[in-house]
Amino acid sequence: MPAKNAIDIDGSEAVSAALRALLNQFPGLKPDEKILFSTVPENGGIGFYPTSGAMYIQNKKDITGHVSQMCQYPFTVIYRTGADTEERRLRVKEFLDALGKWLERQPVMILGEEYQLKEYPDLASGNRKIQSINRTNPAYLAAAYENKTEDWVMSGALIYKNEFDE
Repeated sequence: MPAKNAIDIDGSEAVSAALRALLNQFPGLKPDEKILFSTVPENGGIGFYPTSGAMYIQNKKDITGHVSQMCQYPFTVIYRTGADTEERRLRVKEFLDALGKWLERQPVMILGEEYQLKEYPDLASGNRKIQSINRTNPAYLAAAYENKTEDWVMSGALIYKNEFDE
């Protein structure tokens, strides 16, 4: 049985792929916009980064050998842009806050239309199932560069359950 607070390697890989696919389904993205894994182009774009691997936050084994694990996968979304006006900064913050609400399965308004994520995708690894995704902070300005680009950040945590018999 894995040690307490150990990393779920297989779960990390499955969650990274599923989260990337889910983020790219966000209805607030422009048709040519993609959220990239672990990269943000220097001149601007959106990427998400795992903060650490998927960590066991609960790991129980019963007398029959059934294992039930709850795991947390913390991540950060970075939106790099040339935010040279207050209006543009507000749009970037609103975009990230709407993304966070949508991931939490709350309704969001985008261009006058309401959208709500109905269910989380399946994880293509064992018996893992996403339980929730929650923001750990609202969007904020994390860095401003000399070339007048800025990094805006929203952090979250994806919680999933994994069950199996030994």
